[in-house]
Amino acid sequence: MPHHSPLLRRLSNLAVAGAAMLAVLAPAGAASAGSGAPVAKKAETTAAQQDTTAAAAVKLRKLYDWRLHVKPNNAKYIGRPWKPSEAIQELKKCFNCTFPVKNAPKAYPKEGQLIKLKACAAGPFGCRNAPVKFYSKGVANGWYFVAQKGHFDGAGSKVYFQFYNEKNTGYLMLHVWAYVAKPGVPDSVNKSFARGKWQDFSHKMGVKLHCKHSSQC
Repeated sequence: MPHHSPLLRRLSNLAVAGAAMLAVLAPAGAASAGSGAPVAKKAETTAAQQDTTAAAAVKLRKLYDWRLHVKPNNAKYIGRPWKPSEAIQELKKCFNCTFPVKNAPKAYPKEGQLIKLKACAAGPFGCRNAPVKFYSKGVANGWYFVAQKGHFDGAGSKVYFQFYNEKNTGYLMLHVWAYVAKPGVPDSVNKSFARGKWQDFSHKMGVKLHCKHSSQC
């Protein structure tokens, strides 16, 4: 058996250690290089979870729960049997063409998008900041807003929107319901403003869908 000098033994040991280190580091480096999209997606999911957790930590109470017929003319129609998906399609073409709150975007909002809405009305309501984040997961043919800091309903408040067909008639309906945390306006004023806005929303959507199905527009 040949005799190795101390120098050769040391070099051999260093070579073995270096190879072992590369074997450990190479997979980690490869994983990091290809993990850009998953990491971004995870961060987005985490942000949504944090929003939901923050909202859940706030004590909410229901302010209103309304179901409105989506139709173009109250005098002529009791209701119209359109599909809920058609309403969402119209919103995806142009969100603020029918959604009646100031600063609503033209493009359909993305999941978790911050929207700096401003609620304006005559009388004691005036104009109030209403920043929200948009979420649609878990709401078929609809979405919900989570109020952010500075919203007149209080951070963590929620308002849901959902289009559906009435069971007995098949008429298209808009269901809107809201929970508030610490509103900065009296409930009566708050509900009066919301009722007017969401009736306006259902009417504008009714006109849009009517024109889609009729050659009279």
